[in-house]
Amino acid sequence: MATKEAEEVYEKKVLDRVSDAFVDALANLFDKIRPGWKVRNQARVDEWKLMFYAFNRSPIGIAGAVLVAIFIIIAIIGPWIAPFSYGTSLALCNQTAYLAHPGTVVKIPKGCEALGVKPGTYRLILGGDSFGRDLFSRILYGARTSFVVMILVLLVGPWIGVALGLISGYYGGAVDETIMRITDMFLVFPGLILAIAFSAVLPSRISIFLKDHPWVGSFFLHLFALHPTERGALASLVSVIIALWIVWWPGYARLVRGMVLSEKENTYVEAARALGVSTTSILFRHILPNILGPILVYLSLDSGGVILTEAGLSFLGVGAVPPIADWGRIIYDGSQYFPSAWWLVFFPGLAILLTVLGFNLLGDTLRDILDPRTRRSIEFRLKKKPKTKEEGEEK
Repeated sequence: MATKEAEEVYEKKVLDRVSDAFVDALANLFDKIRPGWKVRNQARVDEWKLMFYAFNRSPIGIAGAVLVAIFIIIAIIGPWIAPFSYGTSLALCNQTAYLAHPGTVVKIPKGCEALGVKPGTYRLILGGDSFGRDLFSRILYGARTSFVVMILVLLVGPWIGVALGLISGYYGGAVDETIMRITDMFLVFPGLILAIAFSAVLPSRISIFLKDHPWVGSFFLHLFALHPTERGALASLVSVIIALWIVWWPGYARLVRGMVLSEKENTYVEAARALGVSTTSILFRHILPNILGPILVYLSLDSGGVILTEAGLSFLGVGAVPPIADWGRIIYDGSQYFPSAWWLVFFPGLAILLTVLGFNLLGDTLRDILDPRTRRSIEFRLKKKPKTKEEGEEK
């Protein structure tokens, strides 16, 4: 359906105009990179706009997108807007900061500049922890930790499974049998138990690697917004990322294999073979784009799962180590003072809840939008009813 026809059929909202401008800007960018792209792919551009029309009318999807956007923004700018550093103890200058209740006002006298705290009066919005550190600042830094782990895991782990699933489903036979039996071996063990095992074993080996390659450690220090003094604690975080890579690929391998078994029988694949197109091109330029929708939905739903698993590993003591700020570790440290210091568990728990909920709501909506059958039913419900002759005369 052409864009002009879509405008006549759907009642335009403010979000529709924003999404239209975004899609047009994206299409113009592609057209500059590859001249003529916009003309050749006009139907695809119109389809993207229709997807946004359906998404913009989903309150659940919009709520999820807002929660995810807030999390991403906080993760990016959190270390710069945090009132204090993640390891700064205000209790060294004022004992009232020790397990301070939310809203407590703390006065810092002169002479604490060496601790990184300027003299003045500060309000601890979410209270202080057992070391007198500002809980609000630590939650902001914890968002960066969760975000970086999520991105690094989803950029590698699932795509290992996608590649193996493509190969397994396309070649079949002994190749399929071998890959699927290896996948079954990983699926036999509960993911969390397997992640705990790798997270506990890997740090010693990773610490040696980081010492031999200091530039890698510097890269991760900047990525997690950590002080150079925390270089020794990086091994535990990197081990969690690698453990989740190992745990996260089997589900994608099974998902993609099933879709490839169906896709490879389609006419366009047979035509590509007849034209002598290489296997790599068939897999990654023809089959993969046609199964990308379900993979993206799976990734959006798994984003919250990665954050939850990473927090769980830190809570169990095999993830981030003090003083690195991590939501799971903050909850573990605060659980020793619960329920008297309830805020040490409630606020980081609420941050995890809202973030994971946002990704789940967004993923559920994307599943409906990216499925052509479900999307068509949504679009049919959204179409404006034609006006009757009487209504036209009244107007």
